[in-house]
Amino acid sequence: MSYQIMFQKAVELQQNGALNEAEQLYRQILETAPNNADVLNMLGLIAQTKGLHEEAVTYFYKAANVAPNHFPIYFNLAISLGACQKYTEAAEAYRKVIHLNPQCKEAFYGLGNLDWQQHNLNDAAENFAQALKIDASYLEAQTNLAEIKNDTEQLKKIALNNPTAQYYLGRRAFNARDFTVAKKYLSQADTLLESDEIKSMLGETLSALGEKESALKLFYKAENINPYNFTALINIADLEAENKNFTIAETYYKKAIALNCNDSRAHANYAEMLDRCHRTLEALEEYRQAVIISPQMPELSYNLSMILKSMEEYEQALDLMFHAFYLSSEHSDWSLNIAETLVLLNDSAPEKAKKICENWYKKMPDNIVVQHLWASLNHHALAEDSAYNRLLFDTFAPTYEETLKNINYQVADKIAELYAPFNGTILDLGCGTGLLGAKIKTKHNQIHGVDISPKMLESAHSKNIYTELTEQDIVQYLQAEHPTFDYIIAADVFCYFGDLTNIFNLCHPYPLIFSVETDENIQTFELQANGRYKHNLNHLTTLLRNSGYNTIEATKTVLRTEHKTEVIGHILRCTHIV
Repeated sequence: MSYQIMFQKAVELQQNGALNEAEQLYRQILETAPNNADVLNMLGLIAQTKGLHEEAVTYFYKAANVAPNHFPIYFNLAISLGACQKYTEAAEAYRKVIHLNPQCKEAFYGLGNLDWQQHNLNDAAENFAQALKIDASYLEAQTNLAEIKNDTEQLKKIALNNPTAQYYLGRRAFNARDFTVAKKYLSQADTLLESDEIKSMLGETLSALGEKESALKLFYKAENINPYNFTALINIADLEAENKNFTIAETYYKKAIALNCNDSRAHANYAEMLDRCHRTLEALEEYRQAVIISPQMPELSYNLSMILKSMEEYEQALDLMFHAFYLSSEHSDWSLNIAETLVLLNDSAPEKAKKICENWYKKMPDNIVVQHLWASLNHHALAEDSAYNRLLFDTFAPTYEETLKNINYQVADKIAELYAPFNGTILDLGCGTGLLGAKIKTKHNQIHGVDISPKMLESAHSKNIYTELTEQDIVQYLQAEHPTFDYIIAADVFCYFGDLTNIFNLCHPYPLIFSVETDENIQTFELQANGRYKHNLNHLTTLLRNSGYNTIEATKTVLRTEHKTEVIGHILRCTHIV
């Protein structure tokens, strides 16, 4: 078979997508004609099609050395050099094309795209304009020039049957978070052009609109077109993880990380999935990688700190928590977790915990969390702590009831067991999410709830058990005029107050039932490191009698479990019998 016939056969195979068979024929020709520029160029194009741009560049350079005046070779070379991010060399190749063929609009267009990639927008616009001087109807150059000039109206004019313009319009809307408009343009572009990039952005748009199933299908289609589409891979992983298809998700996280090992999002999201699967050590390493890549992203440091906290590595956790918090101090929940971690450290290293707290206090003396913590670690009672309590319960309202289950909280159950049924009008003082109300509600009573936390009250309202709910500090509430109550009940509330004299006076003469953490070694009351007060039972009894309660019943009980230790307290029932 002659070289010409072999070459034509190879070209035919290449055009039909049989790249490997075509490559074999081209290589056979090179064995006896190693300097055949056409064959070298075609081998470069096969490598380019396969995404092997470094290999393609080698073939194109060899071809150019043989045929230095054949401008298509330089054009192909420029494309692969650009794909290798060798922008200077790529620009030189495009300029060689223009030197050999000044009317090659595609070369100016290619130069414009290179400038755009390097954010040289003025040079990019000039090159697109040069392409349009050669061919005013050159739609691709029109579209890119309009996009660079931020000319939305021009993009709209040329958008009809122009998928690139529609893609740009969709991308603009997506970046502006106008996902409905983005969906419109990107869907139109997707019907006109089979592009993994368009499908990926449309998938992200649908995902933002909550159309997760349709989004996932698009990401899979994008990956099928281009297995190296990072956006598709990471979104498939995230959505499959959300669907609890963890094995599939892990496969795609690993593909994404293999493609771009320096992407902190891929490491962080993979870590989150591993943590959900209780693969803590693996999650720890992935979060560490994410933090190394993006140390200035506070969420990454914070998430890593929470894993270290769960492993009781409190000092390491605190270093990362403070790093995150100082970068983004508006996160009040982070400050509360710092305080909780310092309390945990205080159990084993009290002096170290106090020193860390002191440094925090010096940096942020107006922060109510560190104010409260400093007082707690030093057992100093606070005159007024309602702002801290509101922040605490607002922050943890979404997970409050689940947390109480985890610590075997028993106060509401115990009050109901000891004293139910409750008939008449009941005041649930510090009602929280309505746990007590749910235990004591009957058709024979009306329950009024008051709490300082609006987030807690939202949850209580959803239970439909309260006649009235009021957002207010309980002392302020008791000072106002109210209907007569048959009972006032405070479940796990008075542990957030030191001196209870005023509250007892305000509750009298209504029957009062409350829980309290007690310690006979305390003279009156004392703020503990965990931010809660303990009281002396005899002192409380004296206060209650001074307030007018002459019948007091105290039942010793386990209130909850804290760090695997039972917290002991009392439930008191106080009445005034004439």
